[in-house]
Amino acid sequence: MTSVAVFKWAMNPHDERVGSDGQIKWFAERPEAGDDDYAAVQVAHDAAPEAELVGLTMASGDMAFAAARGAARTVAIEGVDILAQPTEVASALANAIKDMGDVTLVSIGDAAWSPMVPSLLAAELGWPCVLAVDAVRPEGDSLVVTRRFGAGTQDVAVTGPCVLAVAARREEEQKPGMKQVLQARKKPVDTVAAQIGDVATFDASGVHEPNAQASKLFDGADPAAAVAQLVSALQSEGVL
Repeated sequence: MTSVAVFKWAMNPHDERVGSDGQIKWFAERPEAGDDDYAAVQVAHDAAPEAELVGLTMASGDMAFAAARGAARTVAIEGVDILAQPTEVASALANAIKDMGDVTLVSIGDAAWSPMVPSLLAAELGWPCVLAVDAVRPEGDSLVVTRRFGAGTQDVAVTGPCVLAVAARREEEQKPGMKQVLQARKKPVDTVAAQIGDVATFDASGVHEPNAQASKLFDGADPAAAVAQLVSALQSEGVL
């Protein structure tokens, strides 16, 4: 029995710059560990403490993220384009998971960076998907999944293989130390070629510069006059 924690699968939108011609440039041309990834590893462990925990990621950078948090080994998918669409990322992840064999649970960050992927991944696998997951615990042959629901939480009983999309409530409080990271780098890493099925993709029909209003500049040589002008401008815009 194997549980899989997916990490470093999405591009950080803060590294993205879109030019007026529609061309996208990235400061860091690789997926990064998202804010939810550490929680996804924890949930995968909590759901099946006795199962083998495998980290699944895109082949770039440091592979020790999941291993430093308890994964026995890591599988890295090689050959996914940096600008791959969510349908393609989900297909690559799903095919890598299918090749692992006896996987009973997949935990993945419910990332705002690419929110479609967890649901698409579940669809590719044919498994149910629970979103906004906070925590999980095994109970008999089922899992009791705690997810955010409205202003509170909701417990959902899940039986059989499933995808849990985890949303961390806070930053990781106890990050692995250098010793743990160095030990994690000695754990096995298997690299596999990306397998992307015949999936739907989206094409841009055109681009345009964002709508913008002209800025108003106030001469600060006379601070009092500048403040009066600012107040007047804010009043005219209905802000004050």
